[in-house]
Amino acid sequence: MADKADWCDANVRHFIDVCKGEIDAGNRPMGMFTKTGWKNLRTKHEEKTGQKLTKKQLKNKLDNMKKEYTWFMEFKNYATGLGWDEAKQTVDCSKEWWDEHLARCNNPGKGIKCNHVRFRKQGPKHLDDLHILFDKVHVSGATASCPGDISSDESSDDDVVEVQKTVDNVDVKLAALKKSKLGKRKRKDCSTATKEKDEKSPFFRLYKNTCLKIETAAEKISTSVEASSTPPTNPVPSIAEAMKMVKDCGVQEKTALMHTATFLIVKPEFREVFSLLETNEGRLDLLEREHEKESIKRM
Repeated sequence: MADKADWCDANVRHFIDVCKGEIDAGNRPMGMFTKTGWKNLRTKHEEKTGQKLTKKQLKNKLDNMKKEYTWFMEFKNYATGLGWDEAKQTVDCSKEWWDEHLARCNNPGKGIKCNHVRFRKQGPKHLDDLHILFDKVHVSGATASCPGDISSDESSDDDVVEVQKTVDNVDVKLAALKKSKLGKRKRKDCSTATKEKDEKSPFFRLYKNTCLKIETAAEKISTSVEASSTPPTNPVPSIAEAMKMVKDCGVQEKTALMHTATFLIVKPEFREVFSLLETNEGRLDLLEREHEKESIKRM
């Protein structure tokens, strides 16, 4: 028969150390202890404390610690921008902040209370260790209609349903793949319900709005870059293009006017002005005037 769990501070401290040791040993992949991990937890905890506890008793304690850590992280994330009290290991919130927060989250009529209030004077014990145990696996609390809105009934070490599965059991994996279409449909319905609850969470809405703002900013930057990289509407024509324009004006090869034109079109600024003229007559007039100036210079 299993012993009654005694979770004094010393036993909790030892249990945390054993859990950290199994994590370091690789016995909690994907946030779930393996069969070997659970066996080691029971054996090592019994060796240190003398308590012969079942896997469920240990898991109940682990789940309750995780639940408290989740509530605290909800509270800490919700109270962003406020100070931190290192001595109390909690967020330093004013009375006005608490009054507003509790007025929004408490609902006595539905038996709902804000679990954040337990961290008003002191954060969870062993917080640094809780970060190690649950930082990668704790739930977001997004299913609550308001952060910290959990039923006021406190859970004990015996009322947490065991939900974790070992990841090294091949038979379990194969059985999961062979579940009926009905089972798949139920999972899909459950997933849809969870998604609807998530969408009601302030954290989810804040995350979604932030993503939209980032996406909008990225689109503006992309549009700006594209606009800046767009070639000018009136690019300077190449020498070959300018020579074709000269010939279209009626300038013949082996003439003095063609000789002057070949010297002029090697200058980018002349090609730009020459191409901006709209008629061949205007371009021919420009060439003749430039040729006349060059002739005067040579006299």
